Amino acid sequence: MSLPQRDISPLAGQLEQTLSTGRLPSDVSGWGSQLLQRLRQPVRVAVAGAAGSGKSAVIDMLLGRVVIGRNGSGLLVDICHGAQEMVEVETAAGERHQLPGLLSQLEVPEGARRVRQTLPDPRLHWHSYCELPLSGPQSAQQERLQQAAGGADIILWCSQGFPAAEQALWAAVPDSTKDHSFLVLTMADRLVMRGTLPGLIEALEPVAAEEFLGVYPVAAIQGLTARTAVAPQDGLWRSSGGKQLSEDVQRQVDQGRASDVDQAEMLIRQFGGTLPPGTAPAASGPAPAPSAAPQAASLAAALDQLQTGAEMMLAEAEAAGGPQAGPVLSQCMEMIRNLSQSLDAMPASAAVEAAREAAQDGEEMLMLCQLEQDEDAAVDAVTLLIQLKKELMEEPPG
Repeated sequence: MSLPQRDISPLAGQLEQTLSTGRLPSDVSGWGSQLLQRLRQPVRVAVAGAAGSGKSAVIDMLLGRVVIGRNGSGLLVDICHGAQEMVEVETAAGERHQLPGLLSQLEVPEGARRVRQTLPDPRLHWHSYCELPLSGPQSAQQERLQQAAGGADIILWCSQGFPAAEQALWAAVPDSTKDHSFLVLTMADRLVMRGTLPGLIEALEPVAAEEFLGVYPVAAIQGLTARTAVAPQDGLWRSSGGKQLSEDVQRQVDQGRASDVDQAEMLIRQFGGTLPPGTAPAASGPAPAPSAAPQAASLAAALDQLQTGAEMMLAEAEAAGGPQAGPVLSQCMEMIRNLSQSLDAMPASAAVEAAREAAQDGEEMLMLCQLEQDEDAAVDAVTLLIQLKKELMEEPPG
């Protein structure tokens, strides 16, 4: 399912109607209200870091155009969807100024402290950006970061080295936020020229493995150049590190939105609502108990994505005259790792722990398949994913 092309407004409307019946248990009603709020707002991506860490350049690169430029220094900048290019500036004195155009092209009013930039970019229907500068005393930085973590779904931490002071700041961020965050080593081209990038990544990997989804060296200026060039610059886009970061952030956005959609559909079905036209039919089997609804829905969504992806690979392989071992094995490994990440984000229970162990066993078996790199290994890998889904669904979490 390509979520950015799906209008989920009807689903949100139906969920609101289901909640308004007053028939839902209080714990489910509270969860449903939070779910409705998430469906009606874009996934929030916060880009945080110290002054001069390259936050503006990373956002411009991800947008594919110079929107902030050098005018975001020291400002809290929100970028969201709007009918036209418009900048709203809030000053420390509480004044508000509305200016047409892009922040990068304007003279920022004196005393500005926060900027809201709107763009008629359809991608911003689905995820917005917030540039979060961190400066001043450590306590002030900690407070601002905590506030941002409470409102952000994904955080990109921009740094040129992630030193001890930054690690101390990041350590207080909730684990639920860390599970959807990226460490972006900015100005990677300079680190390459100095010959320090490999050693820095090696030193940070143990910390990043616990604190982030991964380490992403990015040369944002080169990435932006690749995206704004008249002729395609795919090689430069890839080598800048921007392509990998952009794709992985988008994957997190899509997974988060897919989970919200699946949970909303499950809640509507369970409490007697009618889903909008075009929604997939309900899976067979009894509905989960209300107290287990969020957890069961999350696992069901993750497993459904697992089987759907596996079945699509089988169909594509058949149409192409046989599976191509390398690409199929890589996709299988990515899918099972995504499943593991989904399970890690769920509240602990005996059933979820069993699912985690099964997913880990499946990943180890896929590694063995990768050693063979032949057609049989590719078929075995896809079959393994489907079988894993069946095994996990035999005992839903309670």
